[in-house]
Amino acid sequence: MTVSTETLDETGMAIDFTVLKQKTNSIIKQLDHKHLNEIPYFVKINPSSENIAAYLFNLLKEELKDTTVTLIKVSVWESDTSKSSYFP
Repeated sequence: MTVSTETLDETGMAIDFTVLKQKTNSIIKQLDHKHLNEIPYFVKINPSSENIAAYLFNLLKEELKDTTVTLIKVSVWESDTSKSSYFP
């Protein structure tokens, strides 16, 4: 994922990566070891990597709304050389 900010905190960071990782992992946990077609969002939407990236983007954007960072892009890797990115 890619985030941006206009201000840095007193330590010179946009956001602590530990916090960002925790927020991201809490969302990914909803998908991990699940049949994606059974998750309500994907019942009528193909769980392609493109749609998964959009799904993650929208949920993570909500998780970050009370921080100073703006979510710019989420990428989902299908393999070591193939990925899909979503950035509205």
